[in-house]
Amino acid sequence: MTTVDAAKIVVPQLEEAAQEADRAGQETQEIGGNLVAAWRFWRTWTPGNGTWDLQIPLNVINPNSTVVITAAQVDGNGNRFVGPAPIDVLNTAPGNGVVTFKINIGSGVPIPMRTDVLVFN
Repeated sequence: MTTVDAAKIVVPQLEEAAQEADRAGQETQEIGGNLVAAWRFWRTWTPGNGTWDLQIPLNVINPNSTVVITAAQVDGNGNRFVGPAPIDVLNTAPGNGVVTFKINIGSGVPIPMRTDVLVFN
C-alpha cells in the first residue's frame, strides 16, 4: 500500500445513489444451484484518499449474501478508468441491508471513484 501523509487524507463520501435496490413484489427466478437472485448496483463517491471502512446500504443484502465490490477512478463525466493511483477493495462484510468494505485509495491527493457491487443471494 502507498503511504500517505495523515494530514492530507480525505475520507470519501457516498455521492450518488445510481440505482434503487428495492425489488419488492418482483418474482425471483432460480438461477441455478443454490443461487436464487443476483443484483448489480453502482455508486459514485466524492474524492477521497487513504484507507477507510465504508458502507453501502442496499436492502437486498443480508448476512448470508455474497457481495463482490470493484472500484475504479472516474473522470468528470463519471466514466471509469485505470489511473496512476491504486484503488484496492480489501475486505467485504455483508450485513442486514448494508455491506461494509475496506478500501485503500493510494493517492496523495483525493480522487473520485465509483464502486460496482454484485449481490448474490
